[in-house]
Amino acid sequence: MAPERTFAERLSALIEAARVDGRAPHSYREISAAVERAGGPAMSPAYLQQLATGKRVNPKIHYVEALAKLFGVPVTYFFDEEAAAAPAGEAQLMAMRAQELSPQGRRQVMDLLELVERYERAEREGRNPEDSAGRDPGSTAR
Repeated sequence: MAPERTFAERLSALIEAARVDGRAPHSYREISAAVERAGGPAMSPAYLQQLATGKRVNPKIHYVEALAKLFGVPVTYFFDEEAAAAPAGEAQLMAMRAQELSPQGRRQVMDLLELVERYERAEREGRNPEDSAGRDPGSTAR
């Protein structure tokens, strides 16, 4: 059995997985500002760095809640090894965020994913994506 990851390792994994378009991970300053913009508690960049490097190991729950909200993961991500399986990039973060949705919300997300997948498949195959985007395959009307 793999050893349980620390809070710092879990937070660092989230920061790393939040990279977008090949940019460097969010800075602690950016994370601090984003938490405050979202209505969370004030967290200095230095405090965030201490949490992510393991120099501070026991954050108060309102900090944990704010970080979970910011990164779109359940609070249990930081405490439950099963919920904290290492994020594998955007797809894993999407799946973790979907856990917080209602069954109807998850169904809507799945429907949207299916639509995007059909659209991209049609583009790859050189077909007009509009011909396969929700239209009855047997329909000849344009």
